[in-house]
Amino acid sequence: MSTDIIARGMAAAQARSPGTQALVRAVRANGLFPQPAYRTPANDLATITVPVGGAASTINGVAASSANVSVTNTARITWLCGTADKDVNQTYFARGAWYGANRSHAYTAYEFVHTGTQFEVTMLCSTLQGGTNFRVLANGRVAGTAAVPGEGNWRQIKVTFPGSATRRIRIEVCGGRHMGLNVANANEVSGSGRSYPLATLIGDSFPEGTGATQWDGEGIATLRALGLNPANASVGGTGLLNPGSGGRVNWQNANRLADLALNGWTDQITGTVPVPALGVIMMSINDGGLASTFWPGSSSLQEGVNKALWVLIDHWTAQCPGRPLVVFGPTGTSSNSPPLDLFRLRDAGQEACWGAASANVWFIDRLGPGPVLRSGIFSTATDQASLYTLGTSVTPTDPTHPNPAGHALDALWMAQQLRRLILTELA
Repeated sequence: MSTDIIARGMAAAQARSPGTQALVRAVRANGLFPQPAYRTPANDLATITVPVGGAASTINGVAASSANVSVTNTARITWLCGTADKDVNQTYFARGAWYGANRSHAYTAYEFVHTGTQFEVTMLCSTLQGGTNFRVLANGRVAGTAAVPGEGNWRQIKVTFPGSATRRIRIEVCGGRHMGLNVANANEVSGSGRSYPLATLIGDSFPEGTGATQWDGEGIATLRALGLNPANASVGGTGLLNPGSGGRVNWQNANRLADLALNGWTDQITGTVPVPALGVIMMSINDGGLASTFWPGSSSLQEGVNKALWVLIDHWTAQCPGRPLVVFGPTGTSSNSPPLDLFRLRDAGQEACWGAASANVWFIDRLGPGPVLRSGIFSTATDQASLYTLGTSVTPTDPTHPNPAGHALDALWMAQQLRRLILTELA
């Protein structure tokens, strides 16, 4: 076969489809990494009031229940946490990742335009992470946070701004069941008019967000920074080969493959079959050091990881033909002496992606060049401590996972690399 035929075949496989062009437009238009609270004007910070469970609305006196929601999840509200599931109460929650035979706990976000000063978020407060777990963004900047009890009561969480204005609002919650908004007049709420292409993500505890508030974990933050709609299916302790424990499964499991391509699933809000515009895999150090029982039929761990990644690549390309799949190589820990297996895992991933290059599969190396803690030459002990010693709000110390500053560092670097790939190779 001539090289010209091969080149034409690769070009056809990577044709600039409408879906990919929408991805490019979103990345160019919607840089949405939240700014710190002080970047919201001091005279426009929101007051968030968390009522006792079951309390009636202070806007119009209606009881807290799914039957009394002024604006439900319709075209006026854009769901921004992947695809939606629905429970027996007809409340919605993010589909989440396969974890111990359920998917019930995940980052939740949605967006709308509000005109006026106040609205209430109607939630069934279950499956919530503890601590600060509710955040409001106004026009892309953090306007306020709150802690909502997760004991399972209906609540109408009130958000009040000091003055009337038209604002693009994004609600971010660490879990929970969601019904919509309560306002004095439904005409106060309209759609944002923005397009956020769906991006799926599989990874371990790093992109799951261990060490940071869920909404600022490096997986969510990376994709949100590019103006994407992140469906985060990351599960701590797992990998391509490593099933973890407590009912978890490795990424070759049929449930995890469906997490990546969303095949066989219907979104419970839109009633449509979701079509991811982008798939992202963040390889895991959890696959390092595994005994040969975890890679039967292979001559080495590196070969076993290579074969396992091909299972995901083949599934993606069959379910989402032509759409880009990006694989980030594994990341290191705070150790000054990264294990050799980390590089074996990286090499296995790179080999697989190169073999699938004609199917629009890409590899980004997180070992070098990369951010400070992701380079072949690791940083000083002082740098490591500043990015890996967690604050007391999470745990006193954790030498394995990034703290919020570490998550931000990784997310911004990965977003930069992914943006460059999308706007050069895919545009």
